[in-house]
Amino acid sequence: MTLVSPVAQIIRAATRGANEKLNILTFPTHERYETMLAKTGHNFYAYRGEGIKDWNDTYAKTPDNYVLLDPALGDNQIPEYVDFDLVLSQNKFGQYQKAKQFAHELHLPLVSLEHTLPMPEWDENIMGQVREMRGDINVFISEYSIDAWGWQNRVQSFLNHDTFVITHGVDTDLFCPKDGERSDEILSVVNDWINRDWCCGFRVWQEVIQGLPNKVVGDTPGLSEPAASIEGLVATYQNSRIFLNTSTISPVPTALMEAMACGCAVVSTATCMIPEVIENGVNGFITNNVGEMKQYLVDLLNDEDMAKEIGENARKTITERYSTKQFVENWNGLLTSSAKIVFKG
Repeated sequence: MTLVSPVAQIIRAATRGANEKLNILTFPTHERYETMLAKTGHNFYAYRGEGIKDWNDTYAKTPDNYVLLDPALGDNQIPEYVDFDLVLSQNKFGQYQKAKQFAHELHLPLVSLEHTLPMPEWDENIMGQVREMRGDINVFISEYSIDAWGWQNRVQSFLNHDTFVITHGVDTDLFCPKDGERSDEILSVVNDWINRDWCCGFRVWQEVIQGLPNKVVGDTPGLSEPAASIEGLVATYQNSRIFLNTSTISPVPTALMEAMACGCAVVSTATCMIPEVIENGVNGFITNNVGEMKQYLVDLLNDEDMAKEIGENARKTITERYSTKQFVENWNGLLTSSAKIVFKG
């Protein structure tokens, strides 16, 4: 990778047109989240390498404005012909270190986005070290996430300047209901569920689902296979009356919001920020009691009209609060502001 003069980057930031697309250096992270990011219209170039999750076309096709770079070239995969405007790190577990390096060498502002929550076994010493992994701009997907990372206590005086919340968005044109009968099978969509029992609640699912009709989609060897395509996944949601989520450590699972957008009646654990999305008995059911969870499922199986009403309310929640339009507007504002940050040394 050829080093760039800081003067060149200052000139780039100063002369960039108001409507000019930004060139953003990032990393493959979460296919459907990044598909939504690509709707901002900017150009994304994804660095690929050891220890960094690669893009999986099964979960979403690569957008036209999202370029997967060649990992065989190492750091030389970053194209010299592109005038980059910022670096976007999407987690602190493998990406941040590389992103920080590139931001320094290319004299670019660093945006640090965190999708996940800290590991339960981390002590305050580790948490303190992670909180030092700061970008020029820091983004979390919920207020809950900020609190979970202890970020608010650490940087209270800076929250109005460098830390922001941008909630998830769902493509409600793609993830939408369709007319027709729905299956009574209770759907769950999870990858590597057995190995990730600690955060996805596989054993909870086993207990709750016993004796009930069910369907599982996701890459979990010995249990289930992923949908063959994004269209196939959408059809699975559309054909399912009830969706069950048993996550224990996830701010809010993407699959849960996609199921709501498709009009499924959802039953979920009441963990993390899920109670901010689901109002119990209105647009879904939430509980951490296994017995109650099973009863909610039985009630929905026995009352098709209630399941339909809950599903319609779930869809309304997503379209009103987590729309593509809101997501894109929030990210466009943040990316445009971030690209104006001048390299300081």
